[in-house]
Amino acid sequence: MTIKQIEELISADSISLRNGVFTARHGFYYRHGGSAESYAAQVIAAVPGAVLVDEGEHYAAFRGGASVANQSHWWVKFTVVVATVASVVIDFSI
Repeated sequence: MTIKQIEELISADSISLRNGVFTARHGFYYRHGGSAESYAAQVIAAVPGAVLVDEGEHYAAFRGGASVANQSHWWVKFTVVVATVASVVIDFSI
């Protein structure tokens, strides 16, 4: 699965991929009842085959113009397991 495909499935301010692990970040100024756990649940539910690696919250004082990684945000690290179906061909001709 590619970053572009992930972007179509979830709401994230930034998505990165490193060593097979995706990191989705969703910035916030106010939490409005949200949490890292609820964001992780949304991401895992939206991405088929997603397996949660880690999740958390980064809190920082507001700095206008800073990147999402340097502002307050929830982050979710996950991998995507793609199921493969093996086909078996049985030859009955002898």
